Amino acid sequence: MYKRQVYPGADPDLRRVDDPAVIAATVARYGIGRPYLLYLGTLQPRKNLIRLVEAFAASGLHNDKYSLVLAGRAGWLAKPLLAAVGRLPLAVGDQIHLPGYVDEADKAALLSGATALVFPSLYEGFGFPILEAQACGVPVVCAGTSSLPEVAGDAGLRVDPLDVAVIAAAIKRIATDGALRGELIVKGYANLARFKWEEAASQTLAVLEAAGSG
Repeated sequence: MYKRQVYPGADPDLRRVDDPAVIAATVARYGIGRPYLLYLGTLQPRKNLIRLVEAFAASGLHNDKYSLVLAGRAGWLAKPLLAAVGRLPLAVGDQIHLPGYVDEADKAALLSGATALVFPSLYEGFGFPILEAQACGVPVVCAGTSSLPEVAGDAGLRVDPLDVAVIAAAIKRIATDGALRGELIVKGYANLARFKWEEAASQTLAVLEAAGSG
C-alpha cells in the first residue's frame, strides 16, 4: 500500500505584528493588562485546560505580574473549567482572562503580544494554533503527545500533559528564559517551511496518481 504523510499548509497571510501600538490596542480591547501566556482555541475537556490553570497557579507566575489568557469560545463541558478557575487563588480579569471568541482580525496582534502560546491538549487532530504562534514569532509550550510533537517539530517545549508540575515548570521556564524563547522563535519560523499549501496540493496529487496506477 502507498503511504505518505500530507501536511496541511499554514496560513500564509498570518504574520507577526511589529507595531507596539497595534498590539497594545488589541490587548487593551480584550482587557489584558499584564504580560501574558496565551491559550487559543475552544474551551473543552480535551484541551486540558484545568491542568493548565492549576499549573499556572503552581508556577507562581501570577505573583510575577503574569496573566494566563484562555481565549476562545466555551465548548462542550466548559463549566468544570470555569469552576476550577473559581477554586484557585487567581483573580479572574487580572491573573486569569477568559475573553471569549477572538476575532480573526485580532488574532495576529494577540499572538504577537504573548510571551508564549501554551497548548497542552490531551489529543489533537492537527494543532493549527502552534503554527499560528510560530508564524507570529511566539514560542510554544505544547503537549508531547498526540499530533503536537509532529506539528511543532523541534520548535516547541514539550510537556507531559498529565503532569501539572511538569507543565508548571515549563511555563515558568518559558516566561523567565529569554534565550530559550529566542531559540524557539527562530526554530519556529524554520518549522513553518514544512507547512505550505502548494506542497500539500502537490503531495496529494502524487498520492492520487500513485493510487490510480496501483
